[in-house]
Amino acid sequence: MMGGHGIGMMGFGLLGWVLNLLVNGIVVYFAVKIAIKNTKL
Repeated sequence: MMGGHGIGMMGFGLLGWVLNLLVNGIVVYFAVKIAIKNTKL
């Protein structure tokens, strides 16, 4: 696992970065959606 992130970034480049950003965005979106549903504001 040592240097795995560096190899991943080199292998995917910009496409990997965009894909990672998109996945993070989806995760945050669902986390916020669930949090709002649970708080019942």
